[in-house]
Amino acid sequence: MILGGRYMRNSFQGSVMGMPFEGIGIDGYDNAKKIYFTFWLDNMGTGSMYLEGKYDESLKAIIFTGKVFDMMLNKDSEVKEVLKIIDENNFEMSMYNVVEGKDVKTMEMVAKRK
Repeated sequence: MILGGRYMRNSFQGSVMGMPFEGIGIDGYDNAKKIYFTFWLDNMGTGSMYLEGKYDESLKAIIFTGKVFDMMLNKDSEVKEVLKIIDENNFEMSMYNVVEGKDVKTMEMVAKRK
């Protein structure tokens, strides 16, 4: 937790398609807007990702949505992230591209606190 416990800072290291991967994220809750948000940067490019979301009681997960720049299409594309907190030390995250209104899973991550 950072900045007086208001935000959670995440850092990740691993590999993607055999290449080193590292990234950092900041997650929080905006009391004024009543939404969760996530901000992400990584070494796979120079862009950033900012998504906003709400808690879905039926899924026991936060559903984030937003747009990110797709270098392959050279335009903004809709994305969705599903963040499921398993317990205080574990979570699962799934990322989707939204194509013609349908979710296409592009990434799944299982994380554990060090």
